[in-house]
Amino acid sequence: MTDTLVETIPGRDAGTIREDGDGWIIGFERRLRHSPERVWKALTTPEGLACWLAEAEIDTVPGGKMELHFRQPDNDFMPDVPEKRRQSNEVLTVRPYSLFEHTFGSNPDSIVSWRLEPDGDGTHLVLAHRVPSTWESGRKNVLAGWQHHMEGLEDAIHGVRHPWSWDRWFALRDAYAERLENPNAGDDKPYSNDWRTA
Repeated sequence: MTDTLVETIPGRDAGTIREDGDGWIIGFERRLRHSPERVWKALTTPEGLACWLAEAEIDTVPGGKMELHFRQPDNDFMPDVPEKRRQSNEVLTVRPYSLFEHTFGSNPDSIVSWRLEPDGDGTHLVLAHRVPSTWESGRKNVLAGWQHHMEGLEDAIHGVRHPWSWDRWFALRDAYAERLENPNAGDDKPYSNDWRTA
C-alpha cells in the first residue's frame, strides 16, 4: 500500500485532520463546475443524496430528521443489516446555497458542516466534520468514507448514481491509516492544513 500512498490520496483531494478540543476536525475541499444551487440539491435532497451518499429521508429545517440508509454492496466490514446501514441524524443549520449542517453517525457529537461559496462559474465546497474523541480508532474509516463518497458528487449533480467500490474504500482506509501513524511522511503532508469551521 505504501507504494501507492500518494496516488491513493493525492494532496489536492486528500482529507485533512486536526485536533479540536476532545475530538478532531476532518476536512475536505472541492471546486465543482456547477452553481451552488445545483451542488445544494446534491447535498440536501433525497434524489441527490441517493446518488452519492445514501438513500435519505430528510426534512431540511433546523431540528428536522435526516434518516440515511447506506446501500453499498454487502461486505463483511459492513454487512447489510439495519444496525450497520441505517443512521438517524438531525439537521442543525440550513442557509440555502451557502451552509448546511447536520449530525452524522447517529451521534449528536458528530457534526458535519457543508459550506458553499460561488467560485466563478462553479462552487467552492468545504466539508468540515467534527469527529468526537470516542471515534479515534475510526478516523481512518471516516476519512476514507468521505473521500470515496465525495468522488460521486459530480455524478450526483447530473442525477447519476455513483458506484461504490469496497476495494477503493479499503485502499483509501489503509493509506489514511498509514498517514495517521506517520503524519509527516511524504511531500504533500495533507494533515498539516489548518481547517477552520467558523
